[in-house]
Amino acid sequence: MRRLTLIRHGITPWNESGRFQGRSDIALAPAGREQALRLRARSAHLGPLDALVCSTSVRARETAELAFPGHVLERDERLRELDFGVFEGRTMPENQAHPAWSWWTLDPIRRPAPRGESYGGLRARAVAWLDDATQRWDGAHVVAVSHSGTIQMLLAHLFGIAQPRWTIRVEVAHTSISQVRFEGGMTVVERVNDARHLDPVAVDEAVGT
Repeated sequence: MRRLTLIRHGITPWNESGRFQGRSDIALAPAGREQALRLRARSAHLGPLDALVCSTSVRARETAELAFPGHVLERDERLRELDFGVFEGRTMPENQAHPAWSWWTLDPIRRPAPRGESYGGLRARAVAWLDDATQRWDGAHVVAVSHSGTIQMLLAHLFGIAQPRWTIRVEVAHTSISQVRFEGGMTVVERVNDARHLDPVAVDEAVGT
């Protein structure tokens, strides 16, 4: 692989209401579809695209189809969001009141959410996808439309951070762009959480350069 572009899906109704959705299959909200269309206007500036992949979640698929029309889309289960288990569908205050919340958040890297998975498990499957993609698409530019947690775990792996903490995280906005270039045995981070396309003024300036 020559370049990897990681994109978070657009916003959903559960995102808007502050609910943990993880593995829950929630479609894009109208605002999320608008975000994906704004991303489409900027996608040509990401460089030639050789492969387009997304998670098997409907919100990731819709984002990929809206932002990159006409491209063959492959779906991969390993790019799905963390399975939050009993915390799915609840807001942060509701989860903080759950008896298992404090136990889980002491070490979410190693401890799976009750009836869910750990961030360590998420990282393992995401990195397994990355390793396969690196071999499969040698010298290619791969775009992967995924989720906040998944992208954070992939970036932590690429940054060489062994144990990212719950309280220290990379901001990954909806439809934001993070890009990494692989060159001469080096990993070069080109951008992280770039969401300028959601600002009409920034979009106009970017198109003009």
